[in-house]
Amino acid sequence: MRIPDDVREDIPLTKELIYLDSAATSLTPRPVVEAMDDYYYNYRANVHRGLHRLSQKATIAYEQAHEKVAALINAKSNEVFFTKNATEALNQVASCVPHEGDIVVTTELEHHSNFIPWLRLRKKCEVRVVRITGEGALDMGDFMDKIAGARIVAVTHTSNALGTITHLNEIKKIAREEGALLCVDAAQAVGHTKVDVKKLGADFLAFSAHKGPMGPTGIGVLYAKEEMFDLLPPMIVGGGMVEDVTLERWKEISPPERYEAGTPHIAGAIGLGAAVDYIQTLGIENIHSHEEKLTSHTLKRFGEIAGLTVYGPPQNRAAVISFNMEGLGSHDVAIILDERGICIRSGTHCAIPPLHALGIEETARASYHCYNTIEEIDRMVDVLAEVRKSVGGMGIIR
Repeated sequence: MRIPDDVREDIPLTKELIYLDSAATSLTPRPVVEAMDDYYYNYRANVHRGLHRLSQKATIAYEQAHEKVAALINAKSNEVFFTKNATEALNQVASCVPHEGDIVVTTELEHHSNFIPWLRLRKKCEVRVVRITGEGALDMGDFMDKIAGARIVAVTHTSNALGTITHLNEIKKIAREEGALLCVDAAQAVGHTKVDVKKLGADFLAFSAHKGPMGPTGIGVLYAKEEMFDLLPPMIVGGGMVEDVTLERWKEISPPERYEAGTPHIAGAIGLGAAVDYIQTLGIENIHSHEEKLTSHTLKRFGEIAGLTVYGPPQNRAAVISFNMEGLGSHDVAIILDERGICIRSGTHCAIPPLHALGIEETARASYHCYNTIEEIDRMVDVLAEVRKSVGGMGIIR
């Protein structure tokens, strides 16, 4: 398959508008939707709960989805659990792993989903927050100052607000030397770049289907290293996760079912499996290379517009570009672009701390996937240049 041409053929919306908001949610290709439709139309049944042919077929497809996701991130299939989204996955780790008196280290760079669950532990744990530099990178000196005695380190792989890619190899090494566990928010990484949980040294890792993998909403993934199972009790108990029950106690089944109580999002899991097939066919390296070209081109073109400020590090960054234009608020920029058929994000991006650390309240944000083109970026830049010319640096706000 060719990037981006064949992908655009599979996504009708790309013919109707310019979509530059994949950090919020990605567009979904036809094969993913068709896989979910096939389940609903042809073998709609519950999983792990029946011997009839429909249940058996659904169960096989559901278990294959675990295997596909596990292969994508180089994990064992029993180490991959389906959740509602990355937020739920990260909350499960934060709610179940830290003990009274533990030291938790997180960072100023985080999405709220990998910050608030740890922040609310302050009544029972010491929570230390690593600062970021003026360029939006993690301050590794501050990390070294705060790692002593830590039980768990919670850090993003890639910032959704600034596009910063963290130095996880270095963080892993320091965390291991300190004896700390490592929890990685990979919501902006999986599907965009190669993510290998073994190379990352992650004890826990979370992501959502609807972002990089281009899968459905309402389903996410929690990876937990097999050695972590005893440290991670199920957050939800009930049907489907027990082997035996008496009037006094219950015996839990082995993972992944242990962590997937109740009827799961079966169609979502099957859709995620199809999405993994799709991006694997495209080639993760090819996706990453294409997004690097889009990012480089954007930064070059943005440099041509006076009064436009880009945030985040100049190097080691993902296809997530936050910016502001002198004289216009971020929402004004987004509305002007939308009027011309270009969709971007504006506001705080569920990541207020890193923006405040840089002394800004909000930004406009363009974010890409493998279906975007150089021509789309040029169209956005041309509109912004036109707007900048009309504003004329006079501080006019719509």
